Amino acid sequence: MAIHVVLATLLAATSVLGAPTADCPEPYGVQTYAHPEYCDHFFKCTNGTLTLEQCENGLLYDGKGNVHEHCNYHWAVECGTRKAELVPINAPGCEFAFGIYPNAPCSTTYNKCAFGVPHEAHCEAGLAYDDRTHSCNWPDLLLDVCNPEGDTEITKMRFLRIKISSSG
Repeated sequence: MAIHVVLATLLAATSVLGAPTADCPEPYGVQTYAHPEYCDHFFKCTNGTLTLEQCENGLLYDGKGNVHEHCNYHWAVECGTRKAELVPINAPGCEFAFGIYPNAPCSTTYNKCAFGVPHEAHCEAGLAYDDRTHSCNWPDLLLDVCNPEGDTEITKMRFLRIKISSSG
């Protein structure tokens, strides 16, 4: 009985907000819909049952589910006018529970955080982590944070890139 009351309250609230109503468009399968006001919330229909869901810390809804439960990294989602409240967790190595963060400027490793736990990842040989693109890149494209002449690891990476380029 309590479940029916909670569901009825949720459905009444979603009808007021202009989101999907008690009747999900599809009776089977899983469909998701953006919340009209909040970028970190979304509606999910599972076999005709509507629920209000919230993305994990550091994630926002984009419907693609690239990272976790239909949500993606906050820097990869366009929210438009929908609000997004991102509150850092300040765990060692993780600003948010989910995210990708550099270990140090011009580093060949980075942290990929899931549920607030950092997991060290490595760039391919010759590359360094680029925080602007959240991916690995050639170090000579990162001159604003890398000093290829003063960093022996970067000098080795540049030599490797030249060697790979000239052998192809």
